[in-house]
Amino acid sequence: MENTNQQNLDLIANTIKIAQRRFFDDSPYFILWGCAVFFASLIQYFLTLFSYSNNGIGWIIIIPIAIICQIIIVKTQRKNEKTKTYIENIMVSMWIAFGISLFIILFFSYKIENNTYPIILCLYAFTTFVSGKAFKINAFIFGSFVCWINSIISFFVEFNTQLILLASGVLFAFIIPGIILRINEKGEKK
Repeated sequence: MENTNQQNLDLIANTIKIAQRRFFDDSPYFILWGCAVFFASLIQYFLTLFSYSNNGIGWIIIIPIAIICQIIIVKTQRKNEKTKTYIENIMVSMWIAFGISLFIILFFSYKIENNTYPIILCLYAFTTFVSGKAFKINAFIFGSFVCWINSIISFFVEFNTQLILLASGVLFAFIIPGIILRINEKGEKK
């Protein structure tokens, strides 16, 4: 009986390890979207400083480019795709739910006005926290706390400052953890 329990624990640990290794493959998404939001936020920040009337132009240019890049990455990864574990399916579902929620928030941002970015930072925090906990990746957990703190601060500051807080949130929640995943992925393949 004890041996069976140990075998079950080993199976669960192995399943988590497999899912974690495959999660490393998703590092390009974190880097891609982190950089897209980071640079679009900074472009808008600087354009608002100079009172440029079309200060959202960075989003209009960068996000479609990021979508095209993601499609290319997805097509490349699908060629090498293996069967997903239960944990991976749950995580994919969470990120799909994140994308749908993000779309709804952005679509109705005119209703929530200056509260858009604080809410988005909360979504970033939620998804990166769950990912970090699920795969035991501390960089995501740390990044999620940065996003939560930035979210709280964002409710009390002007729009320009929210852009800086959004940029720093994705730096710590997506870009840095994505780079760490990429380094770990390359280390695993050696």
